[in-house]
Amino acid sequence: MAHEALDFLQAYSKDNKYFLSHPFLWKVSFNYNFITLRRAINRALRKSGESWRAITLPDFFERNGNLLAAREITIPQETTMFDDYGIDPSSRGGFLPAFGANSRESFLRRGITINFFETDIDIEHTFFRPWMISIGIDGLINHDLKCDIVLKQYDNRGVRRKGYVFERAFPTNTEGATYNYNPSDFKEKTVTFAFKNYRPL
Repeated sequence: MAHEALDFLQAYSKDNKYFLSHPFLWKVSFNYNFITLRRAINRALRKSGESWRAITLPDFFERNGNLLAAREITIPQETTMFDDYGIDPSSRGGFLPAFGANSRESFLRRGITINFFETDIDIEHTFFRPWMISIGIDGLINHDLKCDIVLKQYDNRGVRRKGYVFERAFPTNTEGATYNYNPSDFKEKTVTFAFKNYRPL
């Protein structure tokens, strides 16, 4: 058994017969109109006197063969609430009550969380944070501040393993970060998005 495990580990990233996905290869794409989204963000920010601006947009990271990569994503759970219906429980005589769906969980509670690798260009401060602030100013009635997010994961052959589309998404939370001189792994920026619907590719 030990030699089988060793053979597997040695061949994991070299042989096409191993189909496990790379742990960090989530390619993140934002489907938006370049002019419309940045203009909507910056117009809202100027309206309130904010000094924030959307400077770097995601498509900048897809030039020259690069990509906007994430190490980890968290897919939201799906929850439907149920109630029991029927006669008073004290007079059921041992019969189980009927039940029915009461409500489906709100889309605002079904966020997608993406852990972006930090690069020399801090997209969290030059795009995601201004975007979120602008929504706080204009509100969700400004549909130009929403766009689709496409996530794709690849296996070690470079073939897409799975993917999701999150429709009419917008950021709801950006986490803070602590910087110091201690050695550390790759820095990540966590951004949470709400969306209207999502589906697998």
